[in-house]
Amino acid sequence: PGPPGKPEVTNVTKNTVTVTWKRPVDDGGSEITEPAVIPSVEIKDREEIPDFELDAELRRTLVVRAGLTIRIFVPIRGRPTPEVTWTKDDVSLKGRASIENTDSFTLLIVTECTRYDAGKYVMTLENAAGKKTGFVNVKVLDTPGPPINLKPREITKDSITLQWDMPLIDGGSRITNYIVEKRESTRKAYSTVTTNCQKCSFRIPNLAEGCEYYFRVLAENEFGIGEPAETAEPVRASEAPSPPESLNIMDVTRNSVTGDNIKIEIPVLGRPRPTVTWKKEDQILKQTQRVNYENTATCRKYHSVMESSSVHGRLPNHQLCCS
Repeated sequence: PGPPGKPEVTNVTKNTVTVTWKRPVDDGGSEITEPAVIPSVEIKDREEIPDFELDAELRRTLVVRAGLTIRIFVPIRGRPTPEVTWTKDDVSLKGRASIENTDSFTLLIVTECTRYDAGKYVMTLENAAGKKTGFVNVKVLDTPGPPINLKPREITKDSITLQWDMPLIDGGSRITNYIVEKRESTRKAYSTVTTNCQKCSFRIPNLAEGCEYYFRVLAENEFGIGEPAETAEPVRASEAPSPPESLNIMDVTRNSVTGDNIKIEIPVLGRPRPTVTWKKEDQILKQTQRVNYENTATCRKYHSVMESSSVHGRLPNHQLCCS
């Protein structure tokens, strides 16, 4: 017979090669029984850049209700078979998700999803021929995460104003309102101050002066009330002491200072109510016609009409001691 057509390699894998050719034009008048002799061929797997196909649902945002399963199925191709990795926020999903990879698809499954499973799922395909990435946006419908940066903004003796920022995770729905709660540091249970705060700040009135409080704030959306943010340390309802009232000097000599009434008013805080003593030059001050003091519910008042010796031109040292 005459020679067959030129052999052509039509497919190559790492283990096999497929060769085709045309029959000889002249068979020599007899049926061809012997195969054609093929020159040696180096078998080398044909390379193909990785690729994938996202269906219409995955090209849009994938929306899943909290507690259900996130399932992402993506057909893939490439030669050699590409290696597939899944990440979210630059962190591998191997620990959180179940991932199955074959030469024709990749499948990612997250069971019982929560608000923290929402985000951008990035898929990377890589082989010797190249690399390709894609992503799927996932929204999880859930209650909100905790508000952030909760702190007291203004403190008085009977009120505290809190401020905070919106949660980083809104649960896939708009925040409708905030719930503010308080508890005394000596108690374990919180009580509700308001359930309908519309702003990221709130003034809590009617606090006991000198008492320490913890506060927490929770965001709410159409799916319910989210996680709380709590003040790390107790906050005391108090004000800085006001300065003593003015001292009017009437007469000054080398050894004495004469003035009209000297009135000192100092807030004293504490639970239980502290015992208060006044001292002058480390000596307990007794009430006389010239010196008197009184105790009130929120402060101790000391009044003195003074004409006494001075030390280097200064009034003698008066001390207030609480115990």
